[in-house]
Amino acid sequence: MVTDAQWQAWAERDPYFGVLTEERYRSRSLTAESLEEFFRSGRQHVQQTLEDCARHCGALCLRHCLDFGCGVGRLLIPLAGLAEVCVGIDIAPAMLAEAARNCERYHCHNVRLARTLEELPAAERFTFIHSHIVLQHLEPQRGLGLIRSLLGRLESGGVAALHVTYAHAKHRRNLGVRPWVSRLNLLVRRPLTRLRRRITRRDPPMQMNVYDLNRVLYLAQEAGVRQAGLRFTDHAGHLGVMLFLRRE
Repeated sequence: MVTDAQWQAWAERDPYFGVLTEERYRSRSLTAESLEEFFRSGRQHVQQTLEDCARHCGALCLRHCLDFGCGVGRLLIPLAGLAEVCVGIDIAPAMLAEAARNCERYHCHNVRLARTLEELPAAERFTFIHSHIVLQHLEPQRGLGLIRSLLGRLESGGVAALHVTYAHAKHRRNLGVRPWVSRLNLLVRRPLTRLRRRITRRDPPMQMNVYDLNRVLYLAQEAGVRQAGLRFTDHAGHLGVMLFLRRE
C-alpha cells in the first residue's frame, strides 16, 4: 500500500524525524543529547497518558501491552518498563530494526515486535493498547478497520488509548473540515507531487488524514466500550483527540 511504502522510506531515510517532525531529530542533526531528549519525551507522554487513562477509565492493568505504530520505540520502551509483556507493531521493517536496537540499548527484554496484527496469535489479547500520532498517517477507511481490529484485541476490562486527528485549524471557516474544492485539488495534484519528490529526492510524503469521530465512536461502542474520556491535541494545527476507552 502507498502509505506502507512511504513509511518504509521514512524509516530508511530519517526514522527519528519520521516519528517526531522536529529538525533536531533529523539524522544529520541527531546527537546523544537530542536522542536522550527524544526518549525522555516518550517517557513523559506515557506517564501523562496513563494518568489520563486512570482518571477517565479507572484502575489499569499493564500486564500485557500493545503499542501500535511503535516506530523506533519512543513509547514502546517506557511501556515495556511497566508491563510484563509488551508488543510493538510497525509496518516498516527498518523502523522495527531500529526499535529492536533501542530495546536492547534500554535493556527491554520483554518486548516482541511484529509488522501487523495478523502476525500475532489469533487468540492473543491485551490489557492495554496504545497508539499515538500513527492513524493520521493512514487512509481513514483503512484506519477505521484497524481501530476495529485493535479494540477486538482488548481484553474485557482492558483500556485503549488511541489518537486520531479530526480537523485542521487552517479550515476554521469550514469548522476544521477541508472544503470539497480543496479536497478535489489535492487529489488531482497528488500524483504530480509524488513524481516531483522522486525527481528532486525530497522527503517522502507524510499523509495527515482526518477521521470522522462519529465512526470512531461507533466502533468503540460496537466493541463493548462503555466508559470513555478524551484529551484534545493540537500538532501544528492538526487537531485531534486522545481517546481513553475501557471495554466491558
